[in-house]
Amino acid sequence: MLDAGKTETLLEVNNIEVIYNHVILVLKGVSLTVPKGGITALLGGNGAGKTTTLKAISNLLQAERGEVTKGSIIYRGDHVADLNPADLVRRGVIQVMEGRHCFEHLTVEENLLTGAYTRSKAETKEGLEMVYTYFPRLKERRTSQAGYTSGGEQQMCAIGRALMARPETILLDEPSMGLAPQLVEEIFTIVKNLNEQEGVSFLIAEQNTNVALRFAHQGYILESGRVVMEGPAAELRENPDVKEFYLGMGDEGRKSFRDTRSYRRRKRWLS
Repeated sequence: MLDAGKTETLLEVNNIEVIYNHVILVLKGVSLTVPKGGITALLGGNGAGKTTTLKAISNLLQAERGEVTKGSIIYRGDHVADLNPADLVRRGVIQVMEGRHCFEHLTVEENLLTGAYTRSKAETKEGLEMVYTYFPRLKERRTSQAGYTSGGEQQMCAIGRALMARPETILLDEPSMGLAPQLVEEIFTIVKNLNEQEGVSFLIAEQNTNVALRFAHQGYILESGRVVMEGPAAELRENPDVKEFYLGMGDEGRKSFRDTRSYRRRKRWLS
């Protein structure tokens, strides 16, 4: 759990730029920090650059012909841009991909075990017990093929598989996508419990600004590959621009939101 009195920075992203196919500039000077024991929300609409930011951190860009061309990414004081994803996993950084990626032909428990390849037999057994404690539904479905489980169960399975490696930091990409509101609450509550009880730090890319800011400690808002606002989650929830543009709570109503969104946002944040 985040202690405001003595916060250690785990992850530093400093002014990075990302280009795809040597031509397309996607991130434009993005900077953020993730404190140890914190939940950090990376917010913004579809195409804002959230997933690209996570993949830059976890070094998964090359598979999509992307590269970090400027800036630095530092984890626990070390530059990690040249590490491969497996090395980052060994250092305690794991990304849970958007889309609830599971091995559909394997059972839920077999999926979980694939996340424990860096752990000993005893650690694997302990990890399974921990995952089933936080995700009792997975224990009930442990012998079911993952491809035949619900979307919420697959999301739980993907997070549980990451937990099997006992990570220090999880990069969680769009955990609410395609899920019913009740399941979204359940997923974020489990994330909060893992943060508070197991000390796992989270960087969560999320379009659902409302739920993310209720569970996060701090947040960053991306627009067109740039960070346009940042701060403690409680302050962002009360910010009039965030209320109007992301929470649908503006004084002028939804018609004004549609008509003035682009102009007013750029005037206030990007000028």
